[in-house]
Amino acid sequence: MEACASTSRVLLPFPPRASLDSAAVLLDAAVGAGAGTGTGYSQASYYTSLGLFVLSVPGLWSLIKRSVKSKIVQKTFVREEGQPTAPSLVAGEILSFFTRNSFAVSDRGEVITFEGSMTPSSAQAALLTFCTVISLGSVGLVLSIAVPEGGNNWFWLMTLSPLAGVYYWTKASRKEEIKVKMVLSDDGNNVSEILVRGDDVQVEQMRRELKMSEKGMIYVKGIFET
Repeated sequence: MEACASTSRVLLPFPPRASLDSAAVLLDAAVGAGAGTGTGYSQASYYTSLGLFVLSVPGLWSLIKRSVKSKIVQKTFVREEGQPTAPSLVAGEILSFFTRNSFAVSDRGEVITFEGSMTPSSAQAALLTFCTVISLGSVGLVLSIAVPEGGNNWFWLMTLSPLAGVYYWTKASRKEEIKVKMVLSDDGNNVSEILVRGDDVQVEQMRRELKMSEKGMIYVKGIFET
């Protein structure tokens, strides 16, 4: 006697027609909204970004103007361990440093004043031009999105970047004064401190070449310094 296997079917109920119609309406609405906006984000974000870049333009101009001006600092240095501290030797090293950098003594006394001319640096001009290229490129990118009528023509703003280097090169030449005062120890046989006031670039260069440290500071050499 053969056993007949009986199979049973389970029928899943279909969703109501009204639910399908509602889903179709929602899908059409979503597709229509995406097609209408196109970009996926609002114009408000464009103009917000544009406003931020416009506000940064005065900062760029301020950077260019500051590049041709002196930053005057006043620092107190001490000789590093192992360096000579005899007044005559220290004075000779300071005089030799400023002579090599085209400075001359304009006033002698307790405070010695050196005068010289600062000349433009090609590296500084290149760096300033590069920073301007990046800034104007960013502005051009935002403008191309916020004002699409201009297309990629906004990126022509980057061609103005060499003007920053030209401005620096024509304005950076200037007269500088560096004032130096040596403070002797109680016995007068050694220099305990050296006070320097002048342009920060020259002061820092003097510190490195004459192997001095700023008083009260621990100097750590950079990875590229020997």
